[in-house]
Parts: sequence; structure tokens; C-alpha cells
Amino acid sequence: MPSNNSPGSPPPLKIAFTYDSRSEWLARGFSPEQCAEFDSDKTIEGIAISLRKRGRVQMVGGLKNLVTTLATSKPDWDIVFNICEGYGSPGREAQVPALLEAWDIPYTFSDSATLGLCLDKAKTKMVLDHYGVPTAPFACVPPRITWARESVSHKVVISKSPHATALQSFPLFVKPAGEGTGLGIAQANKVTDDEQLAKVVDDLTQRYPTQTILIERFLRGREFTVGIIGTGAEARAVGVREIVFLKGNPGHHINPNTVYTSTDPTLLEVDVYGYDLKRVSHPNPQYVELDLSGDPIAQRVAEVAVRAWICLGCRDGGRVDVRNDSESDDAIPNVIEVRNSRPGALKL
Repeated sequence: MPSNNSPGSPPPLKIAFTYDSRSEWLARGFSPEQCAEFDSDKTIEGIAISLRKRGRVQMVGGLKNLVTTLATSKPDWDIVFNICEGYGSPGREAQVPALLEAWDIPYTFSDSATLGLCLDKAKTKMVLDHYGVPTAPFACVPPRITWARESVSHKVVISKSPHATALQSFPLFVKPAGEGTGLGIAQANKVTDDEQLAKVVDDLTQRYPTQTILIERFLRGREFTVGIIGTGAEARAVGVREIVFLKGNPGHHINPNTVYTSTDPTLLEVDVYGYDLKRVSHPNPQYVELDLSGDPIAQRVAEVAVRAWICLGCRDGGRVDVRNDSESDDAIPNVIEVRNSRPGALKL
């Protein structure tokens, strides 16, 4: 490629760009839900265009293509820009980083250990709890495939949790521990009595039999997502976006210039941001960028998010999702998840 570098500037980099294309996975016969976490061709090409400003880019679509490339050639890449999601295993996001670590090839974003940890929301919460980073009180229903003949009682699971006292009152929230993009999460996951709790736990353990199912205290307050760049002591928040549900905020502005694909009035009662809601264009929720330099609530949220980022060992850039434990002015921000320790999550 022609060099447009000025004298004295660094030489162009040799970059491998690893990704998972949604269109390629769909063409193999996978369902839209199975491909929900993969990136669009538009996103992939947009990133590639930016990377080409820094050097020569070799496109490597998916883990198997990376394996073939490493096994049949001796790539001299300076770095791999990795946004691969992986597929199948609980540690799917760690697959490409682990392979690159074995080949001693530098790559961007979090390492295999961190990605494997952060994709498991239950283990992530255990680590956050240990370090004193606020996260909703929780109990873990073990994977259904590990059960003996007798069903596992959610009441027994809660009673054995260190957070048992905080889980004695409703509403509670139930979700699979190993999914992303809101998969397995809907308004019905918010339960208000024991009968609903038993039904949702049974449903999720059948739909996700290899996963831990989390039972959490429902966080009633405002919800945010925090963009973070940097590693260790140099990590910092670069933006805070609030996800504003119309429930409880009836006067919130609805953008009149947006064309919505759903007019279902029941969506106006939603206060859970799950997979189904992400698939429709609808005025609930709204997205509001907060002033990180002057808004004390945004600053408190960002501080908790950065603490979580550092203690989990996340690197370079990504996103932390946070929700306040109440609607009061002195609400405590609680980390929902930090599985988005890859660049595809940095959307602020």
C-alpha cells in the first residue's frame, strides 16, 4: 500500500483483523438468535477502514480461519485487532485470545482469562463481591445437567446464599449467567412472587441446561452503560449513557424524528432491557448521554464501573453496565455485567 507517513513517523503496522461476520454465520444455516452477538458487515468494514489508516490489514474471519492461517503460514503481524465472539463453549470469547497467546502474538483488548471470567456473570459477581464492588445480592442455581434426579429447589439455593436475607423480598430478577446481547432476558424475568420465581427458574434451566441461573435482587433505580478505555491504573471512563425507561418517567421526551417499528403499548411498561426489546425500534427505552464532567450521578456510576474494570483485569477498551439499587438521590450504583470487555461493546 502507498505510504502516506510523514518523515519521522512510525512505519505502517502489519495488522490482522479477527472478527465474526453475522452474514457469514447466517449463510451457514445458523439462526438470527444464534448470530445475535456477531457483527454486521458494515461494522466490520468500518473498523477495517480505520485500521488501514495505521497499516496493512489482513482480514481473518473467525477462529477456524485463524487456525488455518497460523498452521499453514508464518504471519509476521505486529498485532491482532480482535473482535471475535467465538461460538459454542462457555469460554467462547476467550478462544481467539488463547490461541494468540499460545503463538505469542500481541493482540488488542482483554486476555483469555478475563474474557472467560466476564462471560460468566455468576463468577464475575463472585469476584466483584470479594473486592467490595457493588453488585446486586444474588444466589446461583447450578446448571440443570448437574442435578440429581430430584429438582433443585430455588428456596434451598437462596437459603444457602451469603445474600439470603436480601433475597427474601420481591421483586427478584432471574437470568442465565452465560449469555450476551440480552439473550434469555425479558420483562418476565422480573418476578414478584414465589410462584413466578419457580416458573421462571424452571423455564430458564430448561432453555439453558448447561448454565448457572442467577437469582438477584431487582435493582429499581436508573440504568447506565459506561464506556472505558485503558488498562489498570490508567483506565478511565470516557462516557456515560443512561437507558431511560418511560415507566416512571412519563414526561421524558420521545424523539419525533425516529421511525419506530413497534407500537405495542405494553412496551411502555417495560423496565427490563432484554433481547426482544433490542430487536425493535421503539421509544422505550430512550438513550441519554450524561455530562461526565459535571453530573455527580454520572461520576458515581463511572467510578464504580472503573473499579470493576480494574479488579477484573480488563484491558484497552470496552463497556460496563450499571444500575442503581434505588430511585433515591443517594442510590448506590451496582454493576450488572462486565462481559463487554471487547471493542464491539464500546459504542458511546
